[in-house]
Formats: sequence, C-alpha cells, structure tokens
Amino acid sequence: MITFAIAAGLFLLPSVIDTRAQFPQLKVKVKNMLPLNITNSIYNSNTSEFLGSKNISSTPYKITEAYYIENGFLNNVGNVTNNQTFWDTYLSDKLALGRGDGIIETADGQNISWISSDIGRMIDNEWIFYGIILFNNTRSESLSLLNNSIGLVKSTTGPETDYTWLLE
Repeated sequence: MITFAIAAGLFLLPSVIDTRAQFPQLKVKVKNMLPLNITNSIYNSNTSEFLGSKNISSTPYKITEAYYIENGFLNNVGNVTNNQTFWDTYLSDKLALGRGDGIIETADGQNISWISSDIGRMIDNEWIFYGIILFNNTRSESLSLLNNSIGLVKSTTGPETDYTWLLE
C-alpha cells in the first residue's frame, strides 16, 4: 500500500503542479480590498426590480431561479441596465449558494455578459451575498474596460445598494 502511494505520488503530483502553473496570477491589493470600501467600487446599483421566480427543486435542497433588472452606475461609463438571472440553492434557512448570469447594457445598446458565483447568509431578514463575477469579452468600446475582468460582488435582497469591485 505504501509503495502504491509513493508511486502514485511520483506520477500524479507533477501533473497537478503543471496544471496549477497554467492559471494566471491575480494582482490583488489586499490593503485596498479589506474592508471593501464603496468608494472603490466600479459599479453600484440605483434601483432593482424583482421580475419573478420559480422553484426548480425542493429535494434534497430547495433551488430557485429568480429574475431581476437593475439600474446602476458603472464608473467611466455612466448609467447602465443589468439584466440578471440567479439560481440559488438553499442549504439551510440561513445559508445559500448562488450562481448567476446576466448582461450589462448602456443606453446606446452596448453590452457585456457576465457569470457569477456567490454565497449568501440571512442576516436581519435579508439575504446578503458575497461572490465573484467574471466579465466576458465585448466589442463594445465603452465596456471594454471590463473585458475578461474578475470582480468581487456584494448584493442584498433588500433595498440596499449592490456593489462590484474589480480585482487588479
């Protein structure tokens, strides 16, 4: 058994190390990120409208699909609309995993799509989610600053403003 573990380690470990080496290094300025300062956010929502939801599953966990439209402000761009869909898996009454996608669009029709993954907690009767967002590529000139960017997101289900910070 020990010989097998050593032999497996010799063959598997290098491939794991090589795979990890292929991922790009993110330059995260921790002192600017913790705590997240709203003045450093690239995006904030002004209004959010719940458009509807449906239950996808009730066992083993409750899973819902919800739709929102949000009006917000994107730095260096201006006012934008953010069409969003989220799939939430409720692990308990106070813990949820979220997955989302959407499209941010400017008033003149330029747009960029995104995907996200979040974890949420119920605090004071509001769901508060923290997550990571990945912006795709766009040919839209005004939104190109988001091309392939990764950001951190804080969002709530209540009337509070949602924020997005870009990782550098």
